Amino acid sequence: MHRFEFSTELETGNEDIDSHHQTLFAMANEILFSAEMEGSPEQFRRAVTFLVSYLEYHFASEEMAMLELRYTSRRFHAAFHDHIRRQAKEIAKSLGRKDGFEETRSAIFFMLEDWAVYHVPGADRQLAAYMREQTPSEKRPRLPDIHPRTPSPVTLHPMPVGVAGHA
Repeated sequence: MHRFEFSTELETGNEDIDSHHQTLFAMANEILFSAEMEGSPEQFRRAVTFLVSYLEYHFASEEMAMLELRYTSRRFHAAFHDHIRRQAKEIAKSLGRKDGFEETRSAIFFMLEDWAVYHVPGADRQLAAYMREQTPSEKRPRLPDIHPRTPSPVTLHPMPVGVAGHA
């Protein structure tokens, strides 16, 4: 197992995408190589859960950009995201097992290795190039700023008497 290092081979040329990738690598390296993680199952569980959440945030950001820009390779690109999502869900399920620390670490490593080797240098670079082409020259191509929706207040209106299903 090796550390994940951001390099020119993995650089997409999009500041936001590259920043997300660097964050994912730093999180993965902390999970994979920190002695504290092995000694604290709860800290390990929280770190893995956060990594999976951040991975979903990253994929959702790219997918929103692809929709907004009408990216023609969106379905192919998102299909690989879905492949990684399925692996991430399996990893999250494995967190409850007491003897699963090494197995979970290995699964995280191979999931991210798969993504870094097969997806980032090809599909993410193509997306970044498309974003540059579709963005006016005076602007920097950005991923959409995604925030969780705040639930809107729900106003309950009483149903009038005599409406079907109400007495």
